[in-house]
Amino acid sequence: MRRCALWLLACLIAGCTPPAIVQPTQVFAQHVYIWQRVWRPAHAEALQQSQPDFSQLRVLSLQFHFSNNGPNWTFAAPDWTLLARDQRPITLVLRLDGQLSQLPDAAMVWQKLRPQIEAAQQAGANLAAIEVDYDAARAALAPYRQWLQTLRQQLPASLSLQITALPDWLRSKDYPALCQVADQLTLQLHSVLSPAQGLFDSNKAKLWTQSAATTTPCPLFLALPAYHSALIATSDGGRVESETMLPIAGERQALLSRPEAVADFLSWLRTQSLPQLKGIVWFRLPLADDQRSWPFITLQALVRGEALAANLLTELVPVQGRFDIVLRNSGNLSAPLPDTLSFRGLQCLGGDAQHGYQWQQQGADWYLLRQPARAAVAPELAPAQRLTIAWLRCQQLEPISQRAD
Repeated sequence: MRRCALWLLACLIAGCTPPAIVQPTQVFAQHVYIWQRVWRPAHAEALQQSQPDFSQLRVLSLQFHFSNNGPNWTFAAPDWTLLARDQRPITLVLRLDGQLSQLPDAAMVWQKLRPQIEAAQQAGANLAAIEVDYDAARAALAPYRQWLQTLRQQLPASLSLQITALPDWLRSKDYPALCQVADQLTLQLHSVLSPAQGLFDSNKAKLWTQSAATTTPCPLFLALPAYHSALIATSDGGRVESETMLPIAGERQALLSRPEAVADFLSWLRTQSLPQLKGIVWFRLPLADDQRSWPFITLQALVRGEALAANLLTELVPVQGRFDIVLRNSGNLSAPLPDTLSFRGLQCLGGDAQHGYQWQQQGADWYLLRQPARAAVAPELAPAQRLTIAWLRCQQLEPISQRAD
């Protein structure tokens, strides 16, 4: 201490500037949603893969909505044996249709939830909480709070009650009172804008987070996207299709959430001092056969605070007198397919191409040109993926360059 004081005194006398104090980076808990009604073999691999990065799981259990035939309850079928082996704390999620004109009776909800809770406990799963996911209108928050109070009286004391919240609720005087009945709130920052505005807006998410951190008197989590979806054009204005394919005919417009935008938000978030903010919840755990979720390696990089980058490599694989042209992405971010690849060959006899590419020759130089895609979204190569796009029969072949227009 004396040496430090003497150094500071000497520094002040000499007129030098002491080094700036670096603020510590805020660390958050990381949770993840599992949102499939039917569990598949891919869940086992995904759970094992996610162990190092996510401390808790939020598992879809039950959904309620009104149809033309009346009230409709849809049950999920989690693999409780698999979850029991996992042993991470589990939150069972009850999803209520946001368009409900009247909430279901709380006692009936308990009757529907009870078998799931008992199945989890009998299997030895580490069940910790119930979450109600209900996109209520802002004007309905007061009666929703009363409904939550009634539901809480039905639940076992060993389970905490958690709810999701919308950014629009932050404008209501009834919002803070939700913490009188809920132990924890999760503010949803994705899929809260009109489809034309996309799935996630980093700048708006920052404003909502600052507002929620000052007006939420109970522990706060933020829900971030790790998926894409699509808007289906219908006669009544359109339907959003995400983790489940809808049996609806119609043109599908891609709705993308960009990992780079989420990375920008997280970079800002780590510099903030927000005591009420306890963690992040990601929607949803990527499965190997889920075409609309981000690659797991991309989600993992965001959770760990690693820089995002695609690294697209061109490989020439000799096969029985010809060369296969293979693209490989060794980065952690999906890479757009290049529009042009150039090669120099010796004694080339010709070849073929696929995935929208065609060969063109100019002397000893050969070009792979990708035709404009008709799809709304340009094709990409996911991290750790390989794609054979063409072959060329040559004595020798070497790449010159690749270009994405």
